[in-house]
Amino acid sequence: MLSAIAVRRAAQAALELPQPSSSKQSSPLPTPSPLSPDPNPKPKRPNPPSKRKSSSVNGKSSRNSKKAKILPGRVPATGRYFESKNMVEGGEDVIMLGSSSDSEPDAQAKLVLDSSDDSEAEEAQNPLVSTELPIYPQPPTSEPSQLSTFRPTPDLNVYELSTDEANVTGLQNETSVLSIDREETLALLGTYALTVLKGSVSILGITLSPSKIAHHVFAPRSAPIPILRCASADVHADLNTYSLPPRVKNNHDGAVVAIQSLDTDVEGLGRVCRVFDGVFEPSRWQRSSAEVIRPGVSLVTHSTRDMLPFVLPESWSIALSAAETQPSSADPIPLSVYVVKGPKKSGKSTFARTLLNRLLARFQRVAYLECDVGQSEFTPGGLVALNVIDNPVFGPPFTHPSIPYRAHYVGATSPRCSPAHYLAAVQALLETYKLEVQTSMPDDDSIDTRITDVTPLVVNTMGWTKGLGADLNAKIEELAEPTHVFEIIGPEEKGWPTAPPAYDTLCNQPAPSKALQYTLEAISPNLTNTHFNAVDQRNLNILSYFHAIFPSITSASFPSPSAPLHQMTATKWETSLPLCARYPYEVDWSQAFDQVILIGAGYEDVIPSEISNVLNGAIVGLVECEPGTEDPVYLDPSSARELPYAQARHPPAPSTSTCHGLALIRAISPSSSHMHIITPIPPAILARCRVIVKGELELPIWGMLDFTDANEGVAGVEKGRVSYLQWGKSEGLGGERRRVRRNLMRKAQM
Repeated sequence: MLSAIAVRRAAQAALELPQPSSSKQSSPLPTPSPLSPDPNPKPKRPNPPSKRKSSSVNGKSSRNSKKAKILPGRVPATGRYFESKNMVEGGEDVIMLGSSSDSEPDAQAKLVLDSSDDSEAEEAQNPLVSTELPIYPQPPTSEPSQLSTFRPTPDLNVYELSTDEANVTGLQNETSVLSIDREETLALLGTYALTVLKGSVSILGITLSPSKIAHHVFAPRSAPIPILRCASADVHADLNTYSLPPRVKNNHDGAVVAIQSLDTDVEGLGRVCRVFDGVFEPSRWQRSSAEVIRPGVSLVTHSTRDMLPFVLPESWSIALSAAETQPSSADPIPLSVYVVKGPKKSGKSTFARTLLNRLLARFQRVAYLECDVGQSEFTPGGLVALNVIDNPVFGPPFTHPSIPYRAHYVGATSPRCSPAHYLAAVQALLETYKLEVQTSMPDDDSIDTRITDVTPLVVNTMGWTKGLGADLNAKIEELAEPTHVFEIIGPEEKGWPTAPPAYDTLCNQPAPSKALQYTLEAISPNLTNTHFNAVDQRNLNILSYFHAIFPSITSASFPSPSAPLHQMTATKWETSLPLCARYPYEVDWSQAFDQVILIGAGYEDVIPSEISNVLNGAIVGLVECEPGTEDPVYLDPSSARELPYAQARHPPAPSTSTCHGLALIRAISPSSSHMHIITPIPPAILARCRVIVKGELELPIWGMLDFTDANEGVAGVEKGRVSYLQWGKSEGLGGERRRVRRNLMRKAQM
């Protein structure tokens, strides 16, 4: 930092430089208006010594300090700070920072230096030196945008149908019919079933036409709000599948949709995870202007800081249109593989979900390979999963937990500790897709006009695009052999260089000539909800999974290579009771399980006598292995007195196993071979899982609490006496949270 004396000398030297001749005389420097002396001056009290530590410790300056660069010859502007006090005649060095108030958003901070030190009294008085500080760009504050131009008016554009009228129309239960003009937009908050009766509407980047399908839409404030727009008013005779009541006016220039309430109890997840309490209801800024369309469905007119709309960037729209282009009649239908990659917080998962919905307009089924173990779309974290989807998805990940077609348990939210197992799991799922899912026999009896004999694949890579993550993503892209690559260019992480081309890092292989490359822009930070971070979303996904209710199935209907492909998605949630009050499965581990495997850093040191303590209260993966591929720990497990655990055992091979889901081991009996397990997996699938795998994934703290206890206890136990829970600050060595630095670069990346 420059002293005030050095600043004055530098300014004086700049002023003594010869000025170029000019016909016009330079205007004199503005002189601050003198301040009239106070008739009743008050004695100045000395400031008490500060109790705070100095910002400079051990010779290191504070990270918030900024170095000012002198700009010689700059004429200071007359600011409002000079109108009340003469800074030149003062006896102190003065540093003034410009205000960043709302009334002056574009004002820049200025550093004003002056000195009248006694040791330099013989020097001539110098004018003020104005120096601009480097201002970091701040995101502009966007004005509230209008979300809905639709104004509901009873019996004009909103019609309430009774149960009898709905049955005659072809619908069920009470229904609200909305007539939307071509230029109108409609933003609905809540959970509802959307049925297109006439025309076509666009929602979340796709277009829906009249059909008998009631699309389930989940629109919480924690995700971008879907906006309904009239896409087309063309109605063909074969698409008039609904006979509207006579009192519903025929809108020739718009679309007609039916809105029904959904009884799924997904709103109860806000009681389980209090961070998301009330996300399906209007916020306090919207309650006065929101209008109730149906119970649990509200129309919102403007965006707020905690409720933002879904906006499809132009580059996304162009890429999606190119991806869904129909091939020529002479060419066969290609076997398309779409790879989506990009950094975190760039909208990668949102684009992959939109691409999935666009492809479902052409294909009856679309495969979705989830490689992002931290922010999974259809499964909780820690799983690399292959899903087969047959219906569009309208909602964030926690609203559609599913049982995957095939999956492998990594056991962590990042493959950092087991990259080899992670790549082996991805490779096994790609082989499963090529052998079992990619092609199938056409269904000639189906009335669906979509393509049935080909199933395209969407690969969602992880957002870790630096260092080891870039190498893993490049290897996945090489294994997938994509026909289309969508790369989202996001803001580079501070301190990391730009990732090299993916195809030059492994085996020096050039990029395949058949892969079409698309470069997309990242989602704008102004359209990202910052009230909920990635950890909150991940915790909600896990809790939503354990509270989900899947359709009841039998062993005969379980997906297999010989059975029809079908994705099992939860339709309801049981949130009336916490996990501590749910009825568990009582399992005899000596009869039900052949192996217990621990994966992750440090788990190889767990000795067999401590395995019951490790599993108590843990989340485990339920794995089914092919017969004869895994050696049991005990030849006769029924006579074993300890859990079938062998130290430092490798996880099951992905080529001969599959993980059907997760389970929570709520308790292990110390005197018998019984344990209590909570899992949403149906019993027909649970009976096939003979191996349990414990990784680094843990139950969120919200899942351990009892939201029904008014005294903030758990199951009637005082909160201070609950095992595994501690309120207040941790004590003792190792009680604080471990901090790990992951921003260090390798030598080759410097």
